[in-house]
Amino acid sequence: MDGGQLRSAGMFREFGPVRSAEPQESIFDSVTAKELPDVAQVVAYLNSGHILIDVMDVADDAFDPNRQVMNGSTVMTDGDWLWRKDLAYYVQRHRVALPEDFLALIRERDYVVPSRGVPELTACSRQARDLMFWNS
Repeated sequence: MDGGQLRSAGMFREFGPVRSAEPQESIFDSVTAKELPDVAQVVAYLNSGHILIDVMDVADDAFDPNRQVMNGSTVMTDGDWLWRKDLAYYVQRHRVALPEDFLALIRERDYVVPSRGVPELTACSRQARDLMFWNS
């Protein structure tokens, strides 16, 4: 992050409102026909993001109410993008698509989340709180 605005992925309207200029998509409109060829590496990247806001919660799977997702509301970053922890689950289990430019960045980084310093992560955390209405 170079002082710019973080972009977000996986902030679907089914998970609650966020403060964003972009309209929130539905998770049900974000399912792809085919699994990513590198889904395991992409999921590993998403799971290894820096935790900005750690939330202990349990929620029903949006597609299968018989399954539950733990800590899904936790907000993570790589310094350029913000996403909920459950995005990795939904990409793997239900073929939910990532924004193309986010997916391209993940691949460009060879599936490794860059390390970030405390000042940078603090700035990311402020943006995450603003996005999630937790700074009101």
